[in-house]
Amino acid sequence: MEDLTYPWVLPVLGRLPRSAKALPRALLLSGRPGLGKRATALFLVQGLLCETQRVGLRACGTCASCRLYQVGNHPDLRLIEVGQEEDGPASGTADEEAGPAKKASRQISVEKIRTLTEFVTITSHRGGAKVVCIVPAEAMHPSAANAVLKILEEPPGDTYFLLVSHQPERLLPTIRSRCFHLAFALPDAGPALNWLKEQGIEQGDLALAQGGYAPLAAIDRANDESFWSQRKALLDTLAAAGFDPLHAADCAEEVDGVLVSILLSQWAYDVVALKSGGNVRYHLDYAASLQKIAATMPIDELMRWYDAVIQFGRVAQHPLNKRLAMESLLCGYPGR
Repeated sequence: MEDLTYPWVLPVLGRLPRSAKALPRALLLSGRPGLGKRATALFLVQGLLCETQRVGLRACGTCASCRLYQVGNHPDLRLIEVGQEEDGPASGTADEEAGPAKKASRQISVEKIRTLTEFVTITSHRGGAKVVCIVPAEAMHPSAANAVLKILEEPPGDTYFLLVSHQPERLLPTIRSRCFHLAFALPDAGPALNWLKEQGIEQGDLALAQGGYAPLAAIDRANDESFWSQRKALLDTLAAAGFDPLHAADCAEEVDGVLVSILLSQWAYDVVALKSGGNVRYHLDYAASLQKIAATMPIDELMRWYDAVIQFGRVAQHPLNKRLAMESLLCGYPGR
């Protein structure tokens, strides 16, 4: 069984007890996507289920319980994730940033959570710990979140909860208050770039910037050819001397609405940073164009447009006339 070797995660693990059985009964792993929270949660899951007497969080990888986990059939584990087709025991090693093979549900239903009621009350099949892992926890339907809260209020003595969250502020405060909070921070750029280089990622600085400075998200970005082509088509229109909002809307229409809002908000951030005497943070390869735009763009108009981009991002996943939304948003771009 492999160790968890992400260098930025090791200090996080250092904040936990040395023994898996001494872990808090409810643990909230939070931070932006791309930091290895899911992989860390599954690493801890394996340690909790392992039946070998040992010191440390790492599972032995050879006992009967570890073998059950490895084949994805451990009876004392419930891994509940967005987009699952079925409830039941599950395991895996991919991190939270790996894209699904098909379009998945964006919510964890109350029906999935209700199956935990029997799971937490029956005796462990293997005579050890039972573990519930929910990824991401903020995707729970409000009724599902309330059902989890009810269990956490009267936690069974042999059950551990590991909640992975990209946006912990969206969780019920009462759920957060019942969990030990393990926060994942962005690593320093230097070590992150060194790690990306070891993974064979070229132009690691740009990939890291486009991954929001989260190393695993940077790898996903680096390997996504469609992302780079769509990004270039959209940003080239913003950088052009004669900005055409209708042409820009044509390019944006082919891109996922959430990604459009991210790219445009990053563009606005970079312009504001330059106008404030700072540096380009996200679109490093457009630094020269951004410098020219920052020299002439009125800051008040830019901030109004940035607010419009943020508002669009909040509804980008909802049904709407995307073409009209793109035209409205881009006609307001102050660089036109």
